[in-house]
This record gives sequence, C-alpha cells and structure tokens, in this order.
Amino acid sequence: MTKVTLTIEGDIADLAPVLAKIGELKEAKSAGIRSTVVGGEAEWTEERVLEVWKDLSEDCKKVLIEVTKTEDMTWEQLQEKLDWGPNKIGGSISSLGAQLRNHSLRGITYPLIENKAGGYGLLPIWRKTILKQTEGK
Repeated sequence: MTKVTLTIEGDIADLAPVLAKIGELKEAKSAGIRSTVVGGEAEWTEERVLEVWKDLSEDCKKVLIEVTKTEDMTWEQLQEKLDWGPNKIGGSISSLGAQLRNHSLRGITYPLIENKAGGYGLLPIWRKTILKQTEGK
C-alpha cells in the first residue's frame, strides 16, 4: 500500500485555497470530472451564504455569530465567551464543512479564516450576512 504524507504550513487564509484545490483533484479523479466551483470570495453571494446558513447546526451558528460580533477575538476568548472547550467548538464548526459538501460547494473559499489575533474570522460577505440575519435577536 502506498502512503504519502504532506506537511503544509502557513496562515489559514493562504492555505484554504490550496487545500480546496487538493480536494478538487481527489474529486476529479474519483468522479472523472472537475469541480465547477473554483476558489475565491467572488463566488460567495448573500443568497448562497443564506442557503448554507439555514442548514447549519445551532451550535455552529452560535460559534459563527460570536466570531461575527468580535472581529479580533483570540481562540481563548472565543472559548471563554461560549464557555465551551476546543473539542465542542471544533465539532460545532464541522457542520460548516458538512454543509459545504451537501450544497456541492467543494472548492469554494472556506468562509472561516484566521483573524489578526490568531482566532477565527469570517469572509466579509459571511460576516455581513450573519449580522443582517441576527440583528435584533
């Protein structure tokens, strides 16, 4: 059995498109076709964000709402704010990846990025859409 191990290092914002392309290669080989979605925020529209948002788990929405409220929150501050451990946060966020797959959005820029403080941030279109969805709640 052949085994290949890769180490990829860098900022999550820089790595997301690279990892998306690796996923496209795997998909293309197994399906015999290329993904129609290519990386880049230009592909995200408010409508597309809302389609994914409605199918996210409630816990995932809680995490994304907190990330939206405070742009430069550290990872530790997010844990304190939610009063959740890293495993619960990570498990909650997995709903985002699952819904991107369910909506056939493999290869699109991952909406969750690293912020300046080393915590989570969101692509601007996601942040704007979530803020609109949660105003007054």
